[in-house]
Order: sequence, then C-alpha cells, then structure tokens
Amino acid sequence: MYAVPLDEIIAKVSQGPRASKDLTWGEAKAVMKGVVEGRVTPFQVGALAVGLRIKVESVTELAAFASAARDYLSATPFPDDIGLLDVPTYARERTIRSMLVPAAIIAVACDVPVLMHGCESRGSSWNTGSTLRALGVQADGHMAVASDMVRKTGFGYLDIALFHPPMSRYLDFAEKLGSTSFFHPVACLLNPGRAKRHLIGMSSGQYFDKLGETLRMLGCDHGLVVQGQDGEPELSMIRLLRTFEVNASMSRPYAMRPADFALLSGTARDFAIESVQAEAADIERLLQNEVTGIRTDGAVLNAATMLYLGGKAATIQEGIPVAREALRSGAAQEAFVKIRDVELSVDNNAR
Repeated sequence: MYAVPLDEIIAKVSQGPRASKDLTWGEAKAVMKGVVEGRVTPFQVGALAVGLRIKVESVTELAAFASAARDYLSATPFPDDIGLLDVPTYARERTIRSMLVPAAIIAVACDVPVLMHGCESRGSSWNTGSTLRALGVQADGHMAVASDMVRKTGFGYLDIALFHPPMSRYLDFAEKLGSTSFFHPVACLLNPGRAKRHLIGMSSGQYFDKLGETLRMLGCDHGLVVQGQDGEPELSMIRLLRTFEVNASMSRPYAMRPADFALLSGTARDFAIESVQAEAADIERLLQNEVTGIRTDGAVLNAATMLYLGGKAATIQEGIPVAREALRSGAAQEAFVKIRDVELSVDNNAR
C-alpha cells in the first residue's frame, strides 16, 4: 500500500517542526487511500494528524490528500461546460447568520450556477443544510439529485455524509481530536461537481496560507480563499478580511473591508441569529427585496464575489450593481421559487 511502511510514514512527519520531512506526492496519496478505505487504524490516523499538524502540512501533501479523496467520488453527472462555482460550507455551527445562501441564489439569478456542499454537526441547528431545509429547498439529495437540480435551476447542495461517507466520518473523528487537522481543508477541496471555479473559506491561518496554491495545483481556473467568520467562505461586513486569489497565471493575497466597496461596516449584533426558522424567513424577505441595510449589503457583496468568480463581472465592485438589480427586478425571487419548487427527475433513493 505504501512506498514505505506506515509506521515509517508517521515517524517521518512526527519528528517535530525542525526534523520532520514532508511526504512526497506518492506517499501522501497512498496514505490517504489507506485512510479512506479504512486500512489505517484510528490510532494511526490520530498520530498522523497530530504529526502533520505540528510539522505543518505542505501544499503538495494537501493537494495529494485531496486528489486521493476525490478518487472515491462517484463519476460526476454535472455538465462540464456550465461554469459551475464550487462553494464548500463546512462550519460545524455558525455564530452569525449566513449571507452565503441568499448570495448564492442571487448569483444563480445572474446565470452563475452554484454547487454548495457541507456537513451536519451533531447537536447543531445552524448550518447551510438546515437553512436550506427551512427554506423548503432540497438539501438531502445524492449526487444525481443535486446534478438534476443544477441542470434545472442552477443551484444544488450536497451533504458530505451522502457523497463521501468516509470523509464525513473522519471529519467527526477530527472534531474528537480537539485540534485542527488536514481533514477540514481536504473536505473543502473535494469538489464533487468537478468545478474549475472555487470560493473557499478557512479560519485556520495555517491552512489559509496554503489553500490558494493547493487549488492551483489541483487545476483551478479561478478561486478565492477567504479567512471568514466561522471558517465560511463569506466576505465579512464586520471586520477586515484576508483573502487569497488564484487563477491559472497568478496568485495574490490581499485584504478587503466593506469600505473598499463603498459599503458601511456592521457589528456582530447586526447578524445575530435567533433560530434557523427566523433566518429563513429573513432570507425570503431579502430575496423579495423587502429588506434594506447591512444584511442586504452583505448578501449583495457576497453575490458580487460569486459573479466575479463566475465570470459575470470583471471585478467584485462591478458585480455589486448587477446583484442589486437581480433583487430589484424580482429575478432573485424568481430563482428562489424555481429552486424551492423544482420537480426532480431522479429518485433520491437510488444512488
């Protein structure tokens, strides 16, 4: 299974930050295959995760782990030519309301197809899946169901427990370890729709600094990594935000704040959440263009970012009036109704 025995692999990365050595692409990919296939014991997985955490994973290791994990996805039924935007949302529990769901629907109304994927957390009621379900949107479909939704509406959502059960279990395992591990960035890099455009969030600075180059190594055409609130790929209306942009020819880090787009900053109180039902009701009012102020600005800014990545705006700034017009004209509301009420052609009980 490995170029060298697993105990030697673990020893290689577990000698401390100075003496440890990076795994080669082949070593990292072989190890991840063993992890996904269950041929590595929980003790070995824990030792590997802790060793890599102390050493700090290399770009090659992260890319090889993600590449190996992707090999276990079912053949993607998503069209290759639609310009799909991949938006992973793996915060286990949000502490503020999300602008990503309304932003994605606005982006869809502007002809940017979006595939979101994420995870559920035991005991948590606030995550992307729960918000979508509260809106009446399909959030429990297998790959073929999400593909059918994207083809018919421009939007789809996948729960990692359904499209990659082993990685879902290891996310739970990593949570029990009590420290950040490579499983979270790998989940964000799974890319179940085989998209070439990505909007990824990461709260850990250790992984944030490497994800942009990792995306490039994996063949990303255009991507933005955001050090967002709760680790979500969301442009904050509250604070200065670190981002890292990549495309086929360049990579560049920069910081953004609402004032850069002539928008006012808010506070955490402006985005407080009472319940997932209340959040869903607010999203519906926002999409009906019945809400003004900081929350609408947040949804518009994040939608403009998706338009930029999706090739519908030359800059984020130029995407803002396009997103506002989608709200004003009713196009965003029409897109939401279409997503909510879509009649699927695929049996969700069949994988």
